[in-house]
Amino acid sequence: MKVIDDNLGSIEKEYSATKDKLENDIKDLKAEYERKLEQLAKEKEEKWAKDRKTFTDEIAHLRAQVA
Repeated sequence: MKVIDDNLGSIEKEYSATKDKLENDIKDLKAEYERKLEQLAKEKEEKWAKDRKTFTDEIAHLRAQVA
């Protein structure tokens, strides 16, 4: 019976260590994913702002030509 208890204890320790490692890995992956999403959103917003300025400048230029 002692051997079974020792084996069970060993399995529980290995399970706990693996569970902790996987939880940390998942947490790291989520953080990396969030950083990438934030970076992509920032890049898109910058591109939209640049495009908006370009379009606004073009409209102003065309209005100046018409006037």
